[in-house]
Amino acid sequence: MPWVKSDHDELLKEYPNLKEFLPYLDELNRESPRGKVLISTGYLEQMLKDILCAFLMKDKVVDELFEGGNAPLGTFSARAKLAYTLGLISEPEFQDIDFIRRIRNEFAHDMKASFENDAVKNRCSQLKHKVPDDKGKVGAEGQFTSAATSLLLNLVNRAAYVSDARRSYGNWKR
Repeated sequence: MPWVKSDHDELLKEYPNLKEFLPYLDELNRESPRGKVLISTGYLEQMLKDILCAFLMKDKVVDELFEGGNAPLGTFSARAKLAYTLGLISEPEFQDIDFIRRIRNEFAHDMKASFENDAVKNRCSQLKHKVPDDKGKVGAEGQFTSAATSLLLNLVNRAAYVSDARRSYGNWKR
């Protein structure tokens, strides 16, 4: 059941970091399976950008890494790989993000893609952050949705934590 505005207000008083997350849940509940995949991955991609920007030096050059036609960090894949290799996301988070990215590609490039496709079901079954499905009742869509939501909750404060280790120019020996 979608949250009502008064529920949001009360929850946000106690957990202000959920300001962006709660509307995502509302939207997720209204979406088609394809929409769930696209908004979840879009939000994950933005969160990875936020985490990386919180870690990198404060400089206009950073924006150029993410924006523009040839931006080296303009893709979901590049952001995930860099966040992982910098130690900003864990290996299980990275693996699930990569599976979710591949699921997104199935839905984005194949009009017939669904959670009933073998390739999509296989990837969903490998997600580590999903709800356990011991009795086969959750299904691939539930596995995807629970993993994406869990990952987003893991990452919702990450940019704030990462900013404590923001990079700056070092005084390197010659």
